[in-house]
Amino acid sequence: MYIKSILNRVQIYHLDIQRKISIDRLMQIIHLLPDLITLKINFLAFYRSFFNEEFPTACSIEHASKIKKVYIENMQTIEEINFLLYICPHMEFLNLQCLHGTTIELFLRDMLNKINKDMRLLCIYVSKADDNMIKRLSTMIDNEKLLSNYTIHRELNNIYFQWK
Repeated sequence: MYIKSILNRVQIYHLDIQRKISIDRLMQIIHLLPDLITLKINFLAFYRSFFNEEFPTACSIEHASKIKKVYIENMQTIEEINFLLYICPHMEFLNLQCLHGTTIELFLRDMLNKINKDMRLLCIYVSKADDNMIKRLSTMIDNEKLLSNYTIHRELNNIYFQWK
């Protein structure tokens, strides 16, 4: 009860969750934060299939739809991204720090086929990022027509994809 009374007086726009969190708990928190625009998650835990559950509530989905920027520190599966794309349909920026169990090419291909109309910037941390990787990714995007009117650049181990 105390938390709800505080949240009635304070608007929270940015949330940084530094511990492992389940989808259910995340949606409960989002339900309490209607003004949230930035979400940073260290580790999102999937204990069961989200899409077969009645939760989240319409209200928590409505609140999540306002989230524009998402940061994920440790992505374990592509389902985490699919979940976040589903609950945050107006996401404009996605930053991924760690890809486990997939190559950057496979992930990027899948991601670019699922992006929403609002997404404009994707940043992926790749520990072995280099100029050859940038050329390879650019060639793949062009050959498969995954994006048009885009830029790709690298800053240290971060690869940025931006499009209109």
